[in-house]
Amino acid sequence: MFQRRRANNKEVTSFLQQILLNDNIKMNTFDCLFLEGLCPSVGRQKLIELRNKEFEALIHVYYIHYITIVKLNYLENNCLPNYLKDSCPKPNTGDVFQDIISTFQLLVTSTCLITDKWEPSADIKDGDTFNFIIVGAGSAGCVLANRLSEVKSWKVLLIEAGGDPPLESYIPPYDQRLFGTYSDWQYKTVPTGKTNCANVGESVKWPRGKMLGGSSGINGMVYFRGVANDFKQWFDLGNKEWCPDIVFKYYKKLESLQDQKLLRNPEIRDLYGLDGPQVLNTFNRTDQEQVKNLLESYSQIGLEIHEDLQLANLLGAGLSRDTAYNGRRASTATTYLSQIQHRENFKIMKNAFVVKILLDDNSKVYGVVVKYKGEEIKVFASEEVIISAGSINSPQLLMLSGIGEKKHLESKNIDCKVDLPGVAPQIVTTIYHPVGTCSMGPDPSSAVVDSRLRVHHVKGLRVIDASIMPNITGCNTNGPTIMIGERGSDLIKEDYGIKDMNKKGH
Repeated sequence: MFQRRRANNKEVTSFLQQILLNDNIKMNTFDCLFLEGLCPSVGRQKLIELRNKEFEALIHVYYIHYITIVKLNYLENNCLPNYLKDSCPKPNTGDVFQDIISTFQLLVTSTCLITDKWEPSADIKDGDTFNFIIVGAGSAGCVLANRLSEVKSWKVLLIEAGGDPPLESYIPPYDQRLFGTYSDWQYKTVPTGKTNCANVGESVKWPRGKMLGGSSGINGMVYFRGVANDFKQWFDLGNKEWCPDIVFKYYKKLESLQDQKLLRNPEIRDLYGLDGPQVLNTFNRTDQEQVKNLLESYSQIGLEIHEDLQLANLLGAGLSRDTAYNGRRASTATTYLSQIQHRENFKIMKNAFVVKILLDDNSKVYGVVVKYKGEEIKVFASEEVIISAGSINSPQLLMLSGIGEKKHLESKNIDCKVDLPGVAPQIVTTIYHPVGTCSMGPDPSSAVVDSRLRVHHVKGLRVIDASIMPNITGCNTNGPTIMIGERGSDLIKEDYGIKDMNKKGH
C-alpha cells in the first residue's frame, strides 16, 4: 500500500497539466474519472478547450466484467455531469497523485488480462518465397491462415494492412469508438443525390476493420448463419460446391456454442457445432427489463418469440448469438489466429499494404508487391495468392493489378492484363454488409471466381471473403464469411490432394 499524504494544490496542478497538455496522451481513450474540478487552478475553460480537441480528462479503468469508477478527494461534486452525481461513490481521502498513478497501473494490468499476446511482425525480406500468400487478416483471412498452415509442408504468409487489435476491440460496447481511427479503413459513401440525403454531405461512414481480425474486430458481434434458401440460390446459379447441406456442415465445423442454457435444449444443441474455434454465446444484457419489454412488443404485433432464431429459420424475434466469451469479443484473430502464431511454417506481416498482385505473361500469379516499413518489396508465392481483403479492398486490389473491366481500367490509366468485367460493379449491400464485388459463378462475363473460388482466366489466384457471395444472406454477414473461409480452405486442400484434415478446436 502507498503511504498516503494530502497533496498540495501546486503538486496537483502540475501533475494535471502534464497529463492534459501532453499531446502524446490520447485522453479520449480513458473514460471513468472526470478531472474537471479536481484542481480549480487548472481552469475550467482550459479543460473545455482541451475537450474540444478530444483530449478529454477521463480515465478508463477496464476490468474483464466490470468498470471501476474512481473519485478522488479533490473532486467537487458540483462539477460532475448529472449522470455521474448519483452513480459515483463519495470522495475518499488520500494522496491524489498516488491514486491517479494507481489507476493507470490498474489500467495497464487490466489491459494485459483482456487482450491476447501478439508476436511482432515477421521480418520478411524482398524476394522471400512462400507456398501461399494470404492478403488480409479478416473474418476469412484468419481462418485461411489457420487451416492452410495445418499442412506442415506448406509455408504460409498472412499480410495485414493494420496492426494488432487495440484494447477497445476486445471490450463489447466499445466497437464504435474505433470508427474513424487507424483501426478503421475510414471509408465513406459517395453522394448520389438519391440516398442519405438527410446527412451532412449526403454521405455515411462505412467502417471496415483494419487490424488482425478485420471487421470481426469492429462489428456488433452478431452471429447468424443465414437459411438454407440463401445457399440454394448460390447452388442454383451453378456453384455446385455450395449446396445447403455442405454449407451447414462447415458452420458446425467452425462453431463452439457455449451458452449453457441453450445447450440444455437438445434441438439447439444438435443444430450448432460444439468444438470449433469460433466461440458463440448470448450476451448477458444488463437491462433485462428493456429486453423483456422489447420482445413483448414484437409478440404483440404477431411475431413469434424464439429461444434461438436460427432454429426458427430467422423468422420471428429473439436474442442473437454473439461472438464473445468471458465478457470480451471473440474476433477471428482471437479464435483462429492467436493460438497458431508459433507454427514454424507460418508468418504474419502487420502494417503491410499490398500494392498489387504480380502476374506473368501467361496470366499466372507469382507474388505480390508489398509496401512495408517505408519500402516496396516483392514476396513470391510458389502455389497461390489468396485475396481476403474484404468486399471493398479485394476488387480494388484486382483492378490495381490489371484485372477488371478493360474499358474502366484504361480510363484510370491501368494496363489491363485480364479483362474481367464482373469485378466490383455487382455490389449488394445492407447497411455495413457489402458483398458481391467478386461474385462467384460459372460465367466469366459476369462472375469473378468459379465455385472453387479461383479467379476466372487467372492461374494461382483466388478470392475468399464476403465479396464472393453472389447473393447476400438474410442476416449479418460475419458468420457466413467465416464459413466461406473454412470452405475455401478445404477446397484448396482438395485441389492439392489433401483431404480429411478436419482438425477441431485450434
